[in-house]
Amino acid sequence: MITIKGAEFTYPDRLFSISINHLHIAAGSRIALVGPSGSGKSTLMGILAGIHVPHTGLVEVRGESLQDKSDAWRRRFRLRNIGMVFQEFALLPYLKVYDNIRLPVLADRSLRRDEAYRRCDALLESVGLAGCGNRWPDRLSHGQRQRVAICRALFTSPGLVLADEPTGNLDSVNTSKVMDTLLQAVTRQHATLVMSTHNRALLDSFDTAIDVESLRRRPEE
Repeated sequence: MITIKGAEFTYPDRLFSISINHLHIAAGSRIALVGPSGSGKSTLMGILAGIHVPHTGLVEVRGESLQDKSDAWRRRFRLRNIGMVFQEFALLPYLKVYDNIRLPVLADRSLRRDEAYRRCDALLESVGLAGCGNRWPDRLSHGQRQRVAICRALFTSPGLVLADEPTGNLDSVNTSKVMDTLLQAVTRQHATLVMSTHNRALLDSFDTAIDVESLRRRPEE
């Protein structure tokens, strides 16, 4: 599913760098990226999504090398192959739940749009939000919004789901609900899950935990 070899990425201000000698993630696995704030979890997630392009090395996702492709190609690849869940939900307030979920189709007209609403309804029902398609995001609780974000990430049945601190802003009750929803969904769709978290209490739900801080390298080092 994912292979990284000899990859190094440094932000333009050169204040943060991450170096990855070798990382392999098997298809269908559940991987937790752990480490304190500022350790590089979100940066690594950006590399896996093709948002950040390493200056050297190889990043291969689902058999495709991302580092030698154009921005437009990587964007299309993300829409079709990678579902993303963010800590801040990233729902658009001016779109109802239905349109937030099917946003990948709206963003890429080459994707199939037939039966889009039926797909939305099935996803909403699977996360306990049946009948919420016509509601506005600001009418939902934090936990409900995060479950809508999970539906959007799964809309195209991606092989890879990247979740960046998806429970970071939730209380313990909603954290449990969102984690159950996310894990059940990726299992149902046979997807690979890579999730960053600072909550070590969640690690029993994953196959492997990777300490991202150990991958970090400052430029002067």
